[in-house]
Amino acid sequence: METTSSQPTVTQTPNGNARHGFILLTFGLAAIIVLGLFAAFFGTSSPEGFGWYLFSYAMGLTMIVLPCTFPLAFVIVPLSLGKGPMKGLGIALSFGIGVVMTLSMYGVLAAVIGKTFIGSLGIQGEVLKNWLYFGAGTIAYLFALGELGLIKFRMPTYSGAAPKIIQEKGDYLKALLLGLFLGNIGVGCPHPATPLIFLEIARSGNIFYGWSLFFVHAVARVLPLLLLVMLGILGINGLKWLSAHREKVERGTGWLMVFVAAFILVLGLFTHDWWVNSGQHTLFEEITQEERFLGIISERLNTEAPHSHGLETGTGLFGLPLSLGNWTLVLLWIIPLWWYYKKKYQS
Repeated sequence: METTSSQPTVTQTPNGNARHGFILLTFGLAAIIVLGLFAAFFGTSSPEGFGWYLFSYAMGLTMIVLPCTFPLAFVIVPLSLGKGPMKGLGIALSFGIGVVMTLSMYGVLAAVIGKTFIGSLGIQGEVLKNWLYFGAGTIAYLFALGELGLIKFRMPTYSGAAPKIIQEKGDYLKALLLGLFLGNIGVGCPHPATPLIFLEIARSGNIFYGWSLFFVHAVARVLPLLLLVMLGILGINGLKWLSAHREKVERGTGWLMVFVAAFILVLGLFTHDWWVNSGQHTLFEEITQEERFLGIISERLNTEAPHSHGLETGTGLFGLPLSLGNWTLVLLWIIPLWWYYKKKYQS
């Protein structure tokens, strides 16, 4: 990405009280990111109400490791360094605002599409959900295999120079326009959580809800980039460490996505009824004691008792029997492990 001049970047670090304040601000931002990542990996997988905002935020943070989001670090960091601490941070914020403005509009688009197809045309949300899960899971699974070097599958990314009309602007405006221009890049990355957020927006058909939910997601995508900038201003080259370990990060992301994408794919292919019959749903409910605690709350509020699950009947997409779901999931997990081992150690 050709967005900076050929002159070497000289980092200007803050001094005295300004440095202490900058350090506290950096630690605060890092804490917010760590808490969000904790929620991403250990939080609930079935968000409701306000939980969707937390889920959207947490999943946005994890986008930094994907190859269509990570390259933005090589734009925003060089763009911000060498211009003084406050101006550098201002430029980074301008870039981030541009990215957020572009990405949040996809939430509006998802709400409009949902209102059209689900509301006006009467397409059932459950049917749309299953097909969306199946399609997104399939693409994410192929993407994960590509990250592991098992197949040749890469999402298209932009690697050229920024348009000349953008490069000729002042520092802040140039950063804002670059963010607007490059904010589209991360949309195509097959992160398993993205279709879930889009589906929630589509089912609501609410434009403000769609915009705000994806706005939170977009902000979370930008925060790790801002942290890299702030570390750079303090003289810590976090980008160098990420670049040196990029292969390991991508491999780890690939394996994580294999397991998550396989589950999303199977959930769409065999529907929620398979999830209930698989025993995993019931196991999680037993661990969390969901029915017990919700029953107590329902009794106190004098509302209807919480739902309970029995053995579901029916078929998945294409008329597949639900009993094949567990076998399909296990195979989708095992095959890449066997394939990777054979390719790396027996070739």
